[in-house]
Amino acid sequence: MASLRELQRSFAAALRDPAVACAVLPPANLAIYRNNARAAFLAALELTFPVVRRRVGDDYFRQLAAHFRERAPSRSGDLHWAGRDFAAFLDDYLGDGDYAWLADLARIEWSRAECSVAVALPALSATALARFAAQDFEHLVFGLQPALKLHSSSYPVITVWLANQTENAPPVDQSLGCEFGMVLPRADHTEVRPINERLFLFLSALQSALPLGDAMTRAALEVEALTGALEFIFSEGLVSSLTLKESPPTTS
Repeated sequence: MASLRELQRSFAAALRDPAVACAVLPPANLAIYRNNARAAFLAALELTFPVVRRRVGDDYFRQLAAHFRERAPSRSGDLHWAGRDFAAFLDDYLGDGDYAWLADLARIEWSRAECSVAVALPALSATALARFAAQDFEHLVFGLQPALKLHSSSYPVITVWLANQTENAPPVDQSLGCEFGMVLPRADHTEVRPINERLFLFLSALQSALPLGDAMTRAALEVEALTGALEFIFSEGLVSSLTLKESPPTTS
């Protein structure tokens, strides 16, 4: 007699592949579960990637979802996470063709899905800097909101996402080229926002736990521009902690 684990595996395999025999249900009954599973998976992707769906159309999106499910069936009881690998799938499936930009668009939408269930930490104000001596500023490590997602793309996917918040939006000119942006949860929505390249590099460096001085170097940020960058990250509630990087021990 088959074990419970074997029966569960048989049922799961038959749900994904009609050619696999199921030791639990006859084919006619299993078809109902198979159709429900397929529909639920598609619905989860449609909710997570509405702009990708809007740009490719319903029919092609269903094709993409079916191929994706074959390669990456849901491993979780929570379908919120079904699209975790969708962008990587699009990278492989679309290659470097005319629609390669859809993978980066999917990354924006997946970041929104992650942000929708992320916890925001209390944000610090710029007055927190007063705790540190001016000569120590270059050694400050900024803890940014863990939910903050930074994006860079060779394609204008931020513009595409923003333009497609309504039905029947016109195509975006792909010659607009590369863009940079951030995704962050707010009190009642998830914000997708374009930022310039220098700010993107600065935030990326801070997110990598580089101290302020090194982050400025990484972003080629002049001292004169630092005030504006700091004003931005504090006013946007991006800073959740400030610590002073410890100096390495000296050897005698």
